[in-house]
Amino acid sequence: YGNAANTAVSLDNRVKGDLGVLWFGDPGPGDMVNRHEGAVGPLATNGRLFVQGEDSISAYDAYNGTFLWKYENPKALRTGVFQNQTPGNLTASDDRLFHFLKDQCFELDAATGETKRIHRLPPDKDDGKYEWGYVATENGLLFGTATIRKELEAKLKRRGLKTDDATDGIFAIDIETGKHLWTHQGQSISHHTIAISPENVYFIDSSITPEQRAELLRADKSELAKLTGKDLEIAEDRAKKADLRQAVALNARTGKLLWANPVDVTDCSDIGIGGGKLTLMVHNNVLLLGGANANGHYWKQFVAGEFSRRRLVALSALHGYKLWAKDANYRHRPIIVGSQVIAEPWSFDLGSGEQKTRQHPLTGAEQPWSIMRTGHHCGMLTGCESGMLMFRSGATGFYDLDSDQGTRHFAGHRLGCWINAIPAGGLVMIPEASAGCVCLFSIASTIVMEPRETRRPWTIVSAVGAQTPVQSMALNLGAPGDRKDADGKLWLSYPRHKAYQETSLDIKLDLKPKFKIGGQFTSVSETLQPIDGTASPWLYTSWAEDLEQLTLPLLGPKNQPATYTVRLHFARLGNSDREPIVFDVQLQGKTALENLTLPIVPASQEANVAGRAAAIVRVVENVRVTDNLVVDFVAKQGKARLSAIEVVRNQAER
Repeated sequence: YGNAANTAVSLDNRVKGDLGVLWFGDPGPGDMVNRHEGAVGPLATNGRLFVQGEDSISAYDAYNGTFLWKYENPKALRTGVFQNQTPGNLTASDDRLFHFLKDQCFELDAATGETKRIHRLPPDKDDGKYEWGYVATENGLLFGTATIRKELEAKLKRRGLKTDDATDGIFAIDIETGKHLWTHQGQSISHHTIAISPENVYFIDSSITPEQRAELLRADKSELAKLTGKDLEIAEDRAKKADLRQAVALNARTGKLLWANPVDVTDCSDIGIGGGKLTLMVHNNVLLLGGANANGHYWKQFVAGEFSRRRLVALSALHGYKLWAKDANYRHRPIIVGSQVIAEPWSFDLGSGEQKTRQHPLTGAEQPWSIMRTGHHCGMLTGCESGMLMFRSGATGFYDLDSDQGTRHFAGHRLGCWINAIPAGGLVMIPEASAGCVCLFSIASTIVMEPRETRRPWTIVSAVGAQTPVQSMALNLGAPGDRKDADGKLWLSYPRHKAYQETSLDIKLDLKPKFKIGGQFTSVSETLQPIDGTASPWLYTSWAEDLEQLTLPLLGPKNQPATYTVRLHFARLGNSDREPIVFDVQLQGKTALENLTLPIVPASQEANVAGRAAAIVRVVENVRVTDNLVVDFVAKQGKARLSAIEVVRNQAER
């Protein structure tokens, strides 16, 4: 999950803005684990990319794809990592790669793949009954757990000992010397709740004392007294099925116990279909507890509110006390980027739990910030400190939190079913992970991307909340996606891109367009058509051709009438049509623009180069609207067309 802190976010600060392909190639699908098996994610350190296949580990140069070495380990494959069902079996430092098999952990030279050392379990657990269950590296230390062997697990369960993905001991080894530094004996430590900072080790032990349980229940009762209605009903239900555990902090180098506090994690995990196991991560002296929820198919359940009780709990990493807790209604495993908790589709402040908001692009009202994946997906988000998120959204998708312009896609390629896009070393490395997939993706190979100058940044934005009354609306007709112009104004594409399932996050618009026979939305490449008179020429490279009418929904039934300024954007593109274009534009049934003429574009003197078109903008003020703005086009010569339309409510009426 990106680091020993479990945040699924790397420290990379170079990856931001736009991305382009640096190289593609091996490894391909031949040696890879079937995507539904939930394989261990790839690793990247110090310019090297490590990928685990069915029966081997391979290393590649991250910057040019050169194959470095292959290590055979046919019995060491780990699957079932999605939902945190099992932890991974790989970890890496700048010069070493570690993987475990049964009761041994193998230390490989990252440059050559040569085995440099074999680490054993602590002496008191190195008796044939235990095996390595977890591995991580941080600050020169190797961390592991000793777990009951699977073949003994069923027998032990019958005797009442719970061992499902848990351990009773965690230990640390000095990588330089190979010496065991300490072992901590717990009772039932969940592997997926181990999070390590440079100084400390944190985890959740499922066992608490009767005194600790009573202390938590007393605190819960005092909170119940403050609640009413549905909130009280939910709190009482939680009290009946309370999931109470113990959060523990150790010094990473000495194993000294720093604190151990009881924590209520009721509804943090296993809530709703696809609900995942409890997970813990640490960042900026905050511990975050939530569920490693999986499978992006469950939009129907999200829209129906079945995930509304999925809870996040934050603790102080310094002292263990609760900072905040809230029902977060999230879909997937949370990640931490800087000061933000991205609990898809929402964002919360790590320190306070306050939900992040932004202005709705139509109403201007403050609404919860959201991210929307419009295409089919299973796996979780990954990211880096610079604010770039990677994920699957049908095709490979990414989102730049800094610019906050929406979801972008890299078509023809897909990510895997859990984690396989990793930002590191200034690159985004995406080892092939579609093995076994029958979807029609043309690129079945590893792809490594690098930051590039932004080119054609078409995106898909999301927003929640009411869409009326409209304060401003900017629509780019026929555009391939949403986009901000040179002044930072967001132009929404129309027709809207439809998500593969109902998400409740998309901006739905029905302009009821009417065309003459043969009319349609159309576009040309912005790189092939020069346009004068505008700082945003792409705005004019798509349009509604042979258009008769548009209806813009601006006010709801409970809204008072208002007046708007309307800006209409036109351009005539291409050299082939030599017929004059002349038409009237009517607003609310009244002629607002008469005999609007789009001049013929002069032919270019260069072969295969379009003539230079001119952007034409017409402004109509004080248009009164009671519900919808109806725009009619009356063609007199040629075919009426419109590239974009913007409406802004008069300032005095806002």
